[in-house]
Amino acid sequence: MLALSLCLLGCKRPDDGQTEIQYSFWGSTRQMEVEKSVIVAFEKANPDIRIRMLPVGMRYTEKIQAMMIGNVAPDVIMVELTVYDEWAARGVLADLTELAKTLEEEAPLMPAAEKAFKRDGRFYAIPVNAHGQVLYMNLDVLKKAGVAVPAEGWSWSELLELGPRLSRRNGNPDAPTDFMMLMPNPSILFFAYGGKLFDDPTNPKIVTANSKESRAAFQLMRDFYGSGYVVPTDISSAEGTYQLFRDGRIAFYISGRWATPELAGQTDFDWDVTKIPSGSHGAVTQVGGTALAVWSGSRHSEAAKRFIEFYASEEGVRIVTQGGRYVPVSRKAAFGEEFLALRPPESMMRFTETMETGAGQIFLYAPGQAQITRIFGGRVSQALNLPNVSTEDVVTGLDRDLKRWLDRRDRRALTSDSKEENP
Repeated sequence: MLALSLCLLGCKRPDDGQTEIQYSFWGSTRQMEVEKSVIVAFEKANPDIRIRMLPVGMRYTEKIQAMMIGNVAPDVIMVELTVYDEWAARGVLADLTELAKTLEEEAPLMPAAEKAFKRDGRFYAIPVNAHGQVLYMNLDVLKKAGVAVPAEGWSWSELLELGPRLSRRNGNPDAPTDFMMLMPNPSILFFAYGGKLFDDPTNPKIVTANSKESRAAFQLMRDFYGSGYVVPTDISSAEGTYQLFRDGRIAFYISGRWATPELAGQTDFDWDVTKIPSGSHGAVTQVGGTALAVWSGSRHSEAAKRFIEFYASEEGVRIVTQGGRYVPVSRKAAFGEEFLALRPPESMMRFTETMETGAGQIFLYAPGQAQITRIFGGRVSQALNLPNVSTEDVVTGLDRDLKRWLDRRDRRALTSDSKEENP
């Protein structure tokens, strides 16, 4: 019923001589305007194809999956990295390798974008945004606190030392902000200190979470939250994320370029971005990823591919990057003068740098990313909320959880292979 109701939002017969395809995506009202601009430009260049938008707000993945089950999925689907491998493995995404080759001949991809969506030499979606997170800085409060910005950014330990100068809530009435920062996704600290969950994130065979690097990362998380310098989880849940930075209540905020439209023209202070803080293994951020896919059940796959090709073209990229949320995934555009000249922020290059080799990471480039993220998050919650549980126990528990997941995955794979051999 959900799938049918979503389809009925716009199902109608196209005019004679036109092919109509449906395109699903998520995002704010501002992002919808960006998508409209791309569609208008595409339809002008391709008058034989009409694009019908299907913007989906909350629970995007569940709604699109329901449409797939109901055999009424959109022709073109915006896909997020955390579900990409699941959908590709299920065969619901068409193989777009030839289209990817055509696009890469014109403009080779940045390493992070290629790693995010290329599997065994094949693409099942065309990446249009795959950059990592950076550190947003309130320059006015840093100046007021006498904090200079290092050319190459801070380390995590250096950032922790700044806490007393930037945290009014922890007993310094002269500090310019309530808290120093809102902590990012814990995976960023985990990667910065060399934490690894598996031997190979593209084809995991061995769990590697029980390591001195993992323990160092979890201990640092505890140190930050125990310091009182960072926003407690109950406040961030009740009062938002970027809003705390926008309103001048924190000095630092970690996010991707998608936060820029929420801040541009909305603050009464100067701000900029710099590299993600570094750990013992460098400055390693978490990479996000957005790509456009063709539903394998589409009756208009060629028209859908034409739309994706336009979206990923130089003209399409120019439109979407002007919207303020995306970073171009091709090296030519990401280092191009047009993108780097966009403002704000002043330091646009920092977004581009997140897509270089080794600059960003996720837990798994294979089916199971969402489950692994939940497992990791559960152990992070234990570390932060149960101080009597040792860091050693947290890490060994994480290692044990992951081994159980890997064992279940392997047993399911064996059962599936057995059924195929003995139908």
